[in-house]
Amino acid sequence: MKKNRRVAVAIIWNHDRSQVLIDQRLPEGDFGGFWEFPGGKIEPNESAIACIEREIREELGIDIAVGEHLLTLQHEYEHLNLTLVTHHAQMLHPAQPIQAIACQQVRWVKIADLSQYQFPAANLAIIQALIDQL
Repeated sequence: MKKNRRVAVAIIWNHDRSQVLIDQRLPEGDFGGFWEFPGGKIEPNESAIACIEREIREELGIDIAVGEHLLTLQHEYEHLNLTLVTHHAQMLHPAQPIQAIACQQVRWVKIADLSQYQFPAANLAIIQALIDQL
């Protein structure tokens, strides 16, 4: 039986909205080494926005302002039914150092360059939505 998982992620824009922050997953676990938009599993009775704020603080050590909803999508993997809730965001303190606490590395990337990175399949709809907004 497949697991059901609800995940919230942030499209964190840099100060002039020319790049977004992505992180590389740790080598172990599902999609090890793939790139992703930062975020994580929504806990019971937690909103997507509260989840994003919590996960970004835990994974990257930064505080963000979560903004407008980009999209919510359903994606079915062989072992998992995933609901992915995506919001735009930006750092509250742009000079605050970003820490790779729960990932291998982080990188600021232009939307047009996202295709150069290997993302899990569910993220492809997010990338397309970002391209469509350009």
